[in-house]
Formats: sequence, structure tokens, C-alpha cells
Amino acid sequence: MDARSVSGVQRYFTGVVDEWVAAGHTVDFYVAKAAWPVFRAQFPKSRLISSDSIFDFTRILGKTWLYLPAFAWRMITPYFTALPDRYDVVFACAQFIYEVRPALTLARRTNAAMAVKIHHVLSTQRAPKGIFDRLHFWSERHSVRLLNRQANLILCGTPLIAGEFAALERSMGLPPSRTVSTGYGVDLQRIPFSAGFEKRFDAVLLGRVHEHKGVFDAPGIWQAVRIRRPAARLLIIGEGPHREALRKRFDDLGLGESAGAVTFTGGIPDDEKDSLLAQCRVGLSLSREEGWGLSITEFLAVGMPVVAMELPIFETVFPHQLDLVPVGSVDRAAERILHWLEHPEAAAEKAAKGRAFVQRYDHREVARQELFELEALRPK
Repeated sequence: MDARSVSGVQRYFTGVVDEWVAAGHTVDFYVAKAAWPVFRAQFPKSRLISSDSIFDFTRILGKTWLYLPAFAWRMITPYFTALPDRYDVVFACAQFIYEVRPALTLARRTNAAMAVKIHHVLSTQRAPKGIFDRLHFWSERHSVRLLNRQANLILCGTPLIAGEFAALERSMGLPPSRTVSTGYGVDLQRIPFSAGFEKRFDAVLLGRVHEHKGVFDAPGIWQAVRIRRPAARLLIIGEGPHREALRKRFDDLGLGESAGAVTFTGGIPDDEKDSLLAQCRVGLSLSREEGWGLSITEFLAVGMPVVAMELPIFETVFPHQLDLVPVGSVDRAAERILHWLEHPEAAAEKAAKGRAFVQRYDHREVARQELFELEALRPK
């Protein structure tokens, strides 16, 4: 709903949509008009259809409680929005009610099949905090009922997510749906190996700047790192509702951009992002909830050791590849970052192994698997 943010879901689509289009298919996006600049850049071969020409959160990203009217409006507009084509499949990008309801409405209007991809199941990853969170959890359960009855195809990021989705269905008295686990990937051909690049940054955070990504741990971690390495520099790539609040916390500790301790890029093009990643020594993931970890995939692909919070999904997707620390452990995370900075030969060895491992996660294979399932939904 804004002109700057790029979510992990959008990054997933960036990989697969080009492959679907190259295979001869049309892939258009039903998205808030305020987000069109971002989508035009990401998906130049797709048409954009406005789901909402009213709400623009570009200037108020931090006020997430104001999103509710926009979500409600998004569920109304599919009843009357004119579509430029007749589609075979309407694809909901996540299992939340403000994605599922519009997708089902559009599918019914056009006699199309309805598909969805489940990236993670909220109720298995954290307890709700506040009214906004509780509404999200309620919407997930309501969406599960709709998907169980009406979805033609349910894709899941991993078998672990598929199991959690089935467990949620059973807890609601529903028979488990058929799901297909397809994973995620990145464009490995595009990402440079960082071994030959000058290192300007000691660590990097990449992704949506949101409290659920654990970003508010970063100032404390970096304060601890700078005690032993006073010149250490942190790079934060991404946009999100809590970027300004995070920037203030760094400033309050005397670790702001003026002190040379941290650099915020905001949302940037992929080519610039890849170039910056190659100039970093350690990848950092502080997330409290993940369905995969696309930023980690990119860290490993570019060739750097990764310090991450210990989430169950990571040992499923990246077994033995990450340096895991207890969730929320600021001191331990700082200690492991310092370890890799102070042992460059060990870091290079870890990075080489990670890059070799992650070659299995190319987005082209994900696109082929999902396209096979989607094509099966087309009328014979």
C-alpha cells in the first residue's frame, strides 16, 4: 500500500513471475495503486490493476493501525473492478483474509480457479500482541476455513509449513487440505560471489524493517560489537513501518549514521542491493518468524557467514549452514558476529560452504514446479 516497501512475498514473485511469462503466460497484479511504482519496476511485463486508488501509506508507514480501512476497502473493490483479461487462475499471495477474500471474489466473478501460497502460519510462531495482531490471527483462522472449502490449489513454502497448516486445520475440526510444498529461490546467476570485493561493511540486515523481524535487537547488538571493534559498520537494507523508530534507537545510543556506525539504504533496486551485499562480511537475521528466509538465501549465495536467531524452519531449510543463537539473545549474536570478523579464514571457509549449499535454491526450479501445478488448474 505504499511506493517504497518490498516484502519477502514480492521478492518471491520477482523470481518466479519472469519464468512464468517466459513460458508464455500472462501474469498481472491486483494491487493498491500507491504501490504501482514498485511493481512497475519489479514486473515490467505485467499489467497492474488497481485494488485501491484511495489509500497511500508511503508517508505514514509506521502507523500500521491505519491499515484496517484499506484492508476493508480491498475486500470490497473486487466486486466491481473491471479486469483487462479473462484469467484462468487467481492467486492469493498469502493466507490472510485481505488476500484470500479478494482472490475468491475475483475467481468467482470470472469462473477462474483460486490458488494460494502459505509462507508461514502465524499461530504456530508467536503469541498475538495487541488488537492489530489479534485481528491478524483471527483473519488467519477465518481464511483457513475458506481455503479448506474453496481453494483449488494450496502451495506451501516447505513441508514444515504444510504440516503446521494441516495441524491448524485439524485444530479447527477441518479435514486437512491437499497441499504442495514448492520452496523458494533466488536468481543465483545474478548474485556475485563476494570473495573479490572490498568490504565496506562488517554486517548487514536485509528485509522489511518491522518489529517482527527482530530489528529492534540491532542497536543493542551493534553497541556490543563496537565495544571491541569501534569502527565496525552495519548496513540495513530495506523499507518498512519501523525504520524511523529503529533509526532513532541507533541515534539515542550514539550509533547513528552521523557516527558512521550504521547506514540505512531504504528500498533499493536489486542490482544495487546485490552490489552492496558483496561488500559485507557477515549476514545477520534477527527475525522472530519466518517461513523460509529469503534474505538468508541471498547472504549464503553472495558468500558470507550468517548469524541468525534459532528458528525451527532454519534447520529444515539450511541444515548446518547458519550460526544460530537463541531468539532475542543480543549478547550471543554480538559475540558470534565478532567471532567471524576476528577469524577471516574461518569466515571464508564457512562462506564457501554456504554458497555451495545454496545452489539448490534457484528460483527457476521453484517457478517450474509451481507452474506445473497452476497449469493443471486450467480448463481442458
